[in-house]
Amino acid sequence: MAPKRRADVLVLDSDDDEIAPRNAPGPRAGSSVRSTTPTGGAADADQFEQDLALAMRLSMEDAGTPSNATGSGGTSTGPAAATAAPNANSSRAELERARLERQRAREADGTAQPSVISASRAPVRRPTPRSRVATLADLPSGEDTGSGGSGASSLRAGGASSQSKLSQRFWDGAVKRVPNDYVPDDESFSFGDLIGPRQTLETAVVSAFCLDPLWVASHFPEETPLLLVMPRGPGDTLPGFAPFGVKGNTFRAVPPTRLQQGAGVMHTKLMLYIHHDFLRIVIPTANAISYDWSIIDNAFYIHDFPLLAEHAEFSADGGEELGTLNPLENPTHTQFSRSFIQVCIKLAVPQLFVSRAKLYDFSRSGDVRLVHSIQGLHPRAEYNKGGGLAALARAVDSLGFATGGHWEIEATGSSIGRYSNNWLAQMLGAASGIHPSSYFRSGNGNQIPAQIPATPPRQASRLPIKIIFPTEDEILSGRGGANDGGTLFCPTSYWAGSTFPRHMFHRGESKRSKVPAHTKIILGLHKYSSGEASAHEGWMYLGSHNFTPAAWGRLENSASGPQLKITNYELGVVLPIRAKSAEELQTKADALVTYRRPLVKYGPDERPWQQERFLS
Repeated sequence: MAPKRRADVLVLDSDDDEIAPRNAPGPRAGSSVRSTTPTGGAADADQFEQDLALAMRLSMEDAGTPSNATGSGGTSTGPAAATAAPNANSSRAELERARLERQRAREADGTAQPSVISASRAPVRRPTPRSRVATLADLPSGEDTGSGGSGASSLRAGGASSQSKLSQRFWDGAVKRVPNDYVPDDESFSFGDLIGPRQTLETAVVSAFCLDPLWVASHFPEETPLLLVMPRGPGDTLPGFAPFGVKGNTFRAVPPTRLQQGAGVMHTKLMLYIHHDFLRIVIPTANAISYDWSIIDNAFYIHDFPLLAEHAEFSADGGEELGTLNPLENPTHTQFSRSFIQVCIKLAVPQLFVSRAKLYDFSRSGDVRLVHSIQGLHPRAEYNKGGGLAALARAVDSLGFATGGHWEIEATGSSIGRYSNNWLAQMLGAASGIHPSSYFRSGNGNQIPAQIPATPPRQASRLPIKIIFPTEDEILSGRGGANDGGTLFCPTSYWAGSTFPRHMFHRGESKRSKVPAHTKIILGLHKYSSGEASAHEGWMYLGSHNFTPAAWGRLENSASGPQLKITNYELGVVLPIRAKSAEELQTKADALVTYRRPLVKYGPDERPWQQERFLS
């Protein structure tokens, strides 16, 4: 049977910059958080940095000490907890005594500020973690397991599965699904599963558009340094970087606003988990809230990286200090790993949280491309720094696809944008590997790539683009009805537009029967005329970008020249698909995406789900 539903209906903001916000995406109502940022000038700021470094060093010592073996939740287990290694404990004690002496000295002269290590330990009511229910990644068409099996047996299977998943590693990367309470299975990974073994975890970074600090923090040990990257909500007066009082050693970072009047949103979703022996990067389509990891369909890309052999003996009290490690100085960096570190820095993540990236081997991510969007106005010479359309074009071009033919794309997401014919042509150009700097410039006739057919004025575009979004009947007949449509957006005003590409819309049926999808995917397939095919290839994008101008950017002409205006922070990956035949290409594409193919076009009387008609 379907899970017992909450009484409330979750309705979040759209990430589209033309839709007025309903709710703040920052700390949820009722969250008890407080800042303890130093306010006494440079000396206190320096001390704050030292205490942050100390917290991370102590966490590293805990992770590297065998006697600190813990279970998945971070609690000590077995008699080994009482037989700690003397050298590690004495080093930790000396570091802690030094910190306390500095704190007492500041208290004596009246300049004391709360220490980083202790400041966040305000008593906070934490939610009881939801028991994990095992879930199914890919249901065959028409299969329905929502009414099968008892809750008790599902919980037992889920617990055992979670324990085994903590030891799984993804050295070559993988696309996986999040759990879903409606459709249980053993293949998906919960939020807690992705963290990995708590006893080796040294630092953690979690970024999301909508982030529940209490829910996220409940998954981590008290001593683990945790950084939450999130938007600033209305009335939020905390500094851009500050301790965050949901558990000890927890901090909050707010990326800078790079546009006037607060336009756009911080929509980037990522996780960075640095363990003593491996580093994990996760790029999900889900927000960091329980709802996205249990009720609606979401997916993620995960990639693990081993510790470099020459750094196997690295420890916090060794020859290298965290503050001296440059995460970009790593000879094994690929486009994926280097760009990921650069994006973290753009999001205002302190270097201490990413410095250990210097110590890991990223060489097995050479076939993956990271695609980012950085909020701001980017002149032609800096399109690549901004990303968006430029980042997608560079990613596709760099994968070495064959020449000739043309590209067709399928795009699914949780928000629909206001589509102009020019933007659709620019997006298809980027999906074909055509960089915007190669064609966009001042003057008429330079708005779209020459390789993309122009659309006559006042007509709807006829480009080979399929937009995937659930119909009204799909949501209303789904397992949760209209209540589960609160995070999907297609404004009625957009749909009614005279040149809006309604003919491009296809039903958004998830492989999880009757479960609304929050996934953001673009599938690009290389097509040739009959008998012309020289390759069978394509690519898939997965990440936070919706198929909107707000996410991918708009090409504009300003007084100073062409520019790429990007209103959102976004992040995702592009994965190549290569096959030996057209049939194999379709099979691989079908397996990678989370929606059902072949697609079904909207019928003449069908309309997209428009939440304002039911949830306003």
